[in-house]
Amino acid sequence: MQKVEQKLQKVSLGQGNNAKTKTIRIYLVTWNVGGTGPCKDLTELLDLQAKTLPDIYGIGFQEMDPSESDDKTNQWTSRLTDTLGERDYVRLKVIRMQAISLQVYVKRSLLLNITSVESEFSKAGMGGWWGNKGGVSIRFDIGGVNLIIVNTHLAAHLEQMAERIEDFNTVLQTQKFRDPDVENILDHDYVFWMGDLNCRIEGLSKNEVLKLIEENNIEKLLKHDQLKQAQQEGLMFVDFNEGPITFKPTYKFDKDTDVYDTSTKERVPSWCDRILWKAHADIDGLQVQKRKYYSPAYSYGDHKPVAAKFDVNLLHYKSHMAYKESDHKPMSGAFDVKIFTEQPYPFVNFDPISKWQYGKDGTFHYTVRKGIQPDTSSWDWIGLYPANFKTFDDQKTFVYARNNAEDYKEGAALAFAGKDLKVPPGKYVLCYISKYKTWLRGMSNVFEIVP
Repeated sequence: MQKVEQKLQKVSLGQGNNAKTKTIRIYLVTWNVGGTGPCKDLTELLDLQAKTLPDIYGIGFQEMDPSESDDKTNQWTSRLTDTLGERDYVRLKVIRMQAISLQVYVKRSLLLNITSVESEFSKAGMGGWWGNKGGVSIRFDIGGVNLIIVNTHLAAHLEQMAERIEDFNTVLQTQKFRDPDVENILDHDYVFWMGDLNCRIEGLSKNEVLKLIEENNIEKLLKHDQLKQAQQEGLMFVDFNEGPITFKPTYKFDKDTDVYDTSTKERVPSWCDRILWKAHADIDGLQVQKRKYYSPAYSYGDHKPVAAKFDVNLLHYKSHMAYKESDHKPMSGAFDVKIFTEQPYPFVNFDPISKWQYGKDGTFHYTVRKGIQPDTSSWDWIGLYPANFKTFDDQKTFVYARNNAEDYKEGAALAFAGKDLKVPPGKYVLCYISKYKTWLRGMSNVFEIVP
């Protein structure tokens, strides 16, 4: 085979001849909810009245109610799962570290485009012993690129900027991933970082800040923003981008009001809540070739390796001042990002299923594509799911998969026992879930279980 370097075509993602691409939309939310439960109306927060809803939601919370410690069944996660599930989203993953939570939802039609899902967490409180500060992340591959969303809550108080920088570096240095292409956060093609970064406006009194807010003199206020200063000095978020700040500081308000802090502490209004991003530098054909091990997005029989530039188009960056439940206002950002076009390319293909009978054995047959790692395992499993399932925890029953099924020339046959198929009649699908990183590697057609 000719050297990859000799076959490179320099193209920009979205402009390539052989580098066919598509655009996906990502919608991010960060909110320090101050221990409060879900608000009555999530429409504005999630932009649910938009003509086109995003492909992916990433929603990060800080200071969730500590009495609801479960990552999946707490009020916020349950409410979001139901709200977005009604709009045909599936919760891909959720991770929680004490009061810090991150959850990712994707359109059902995209599930088979996503692989290598992982999550990580980093404790930064009390010198790394306590998870009240630090960060959580969820990463995955989609359409031939890799993407990570990080949600952090950094050290509080005006004078603790050095600790915030230390917390930021703790998250960067301690989060490691199993994917062979991306061991660290900054290795990813797209990095989205959000949260209550706790950076403050420094060098101005509260009254001076309030006067500048009243005058809408955002430009002068930003000259005193600790995050902007730290970026300029190369101390944190080097080479990260942030949308234009055209809104009032999002912290600190008296709860249930739009009035900045009137307590005895009289905290200076600040932009504590932020969303930043970084797109990786050019990727060359050698890196693309390496990724072929895990992703079928690159076919060397049909396409030459390409060098591509990953682009992020910011659609909006704003606060949501109407929400008054917390002493912080929530923030959202919407982004269009370029990925390589990749039709759903399941590792496992199910033969069509017409219908099954309630309480009777249900047999099925599937084949596995050979040469795509990792191989099948006897700990992989096939779950029976309602066709409109909202999470991968919604299976009604399951069977373990065949080990080394990729070596079966005629595929593998399995069955659900009739006693396990005493489920409500209706529409269902089978999902093949890999033990490795617990990701979806194949889905059957929708079929019925009838009385």
